Amino acid sequence: MKGQVSTELLVIVALVLLIFIPLLVLVYFKANDANQQIASYQAELAVFRLAYLSNSVGSLGTNTTVFTDIYVPKDIETFNVSSTGNGGEIQMTVDTPQGPSQIVEIVRYPVESATLADQTMAGLWMRVQITSVYNSNGPSKIKIAKVS
Repeated sequence: MKGQVSTELLVIVALVLLIFIPLLVLVYFKANDANQQIASYQAELAVFRLAYLSNSVGSLGTNTTVFTDIYVPKDIETFNVSSTGNGGEIQMTVDTPQGPSQIVEIVRYPVESATLADQTMAGLWMRVQITSVYNSNGPSKIKIAKVS
């Protein structure tokens, strides 16, 4: 009788493990996908915030300065500001399972090109200074720089 109970118990435990192990694997993969999606949203938020504040500083005129804190996502490859034509753009390249993905926002005012962050800053908060700088031989420029 005791041998029959332990055999039945072993069969029940095996069936429970047979059901729960695949569920745990599925939950692990879904959590990983959710983390990558969150990193993508964080990248979009950081780029949009910097572009919005840069446009605001540019519209307020020279010698205007704004400080902001942004979170640099963990899967970042590059985070740059570049001048294009009469304006500029803020670019962040994020590593995704499908390959590198670029997130870009346009700044309506000329900007000074700069590298804000790279993989060494991934997963950290960063303080950024956005300043409208007077330029004697042309329109004022927006300077976006990391504050130490």
